[in-house]
Amino acid sequence: MAELNSCGYDVAGSNVNLLSGAGTRHASLGHLTCGDQVDVERKSGGWYRVTLSERSRSGIRAGTVEWVAERHLKPSVCTQLPD
Repeated sequence: MAELNSCGYDVAGSNVNLLSGAGTRHASLGHLTCGDQVDVERKSGGWYRVTLSERSRSGIRAGTVEWVAERHLKPSVCTQLPD
């Protein structure tokens, strides 16, 4: 498996389902929108188990751990300042 981005991921879309499991047959626990940020714990097929870095714009609390389809996430860009 490829290494996950240590800077986290940005949600790339609107009304992105945060699901109770890896797959569309699982219940939606709410929606994420463009600008929400998550950290990825692991990958299973085309799904990422994520932790919300901050409260989502739709009101889902920070620290919530659930699943998002890979296609809805894009790696955050890391910035490293020179020494």
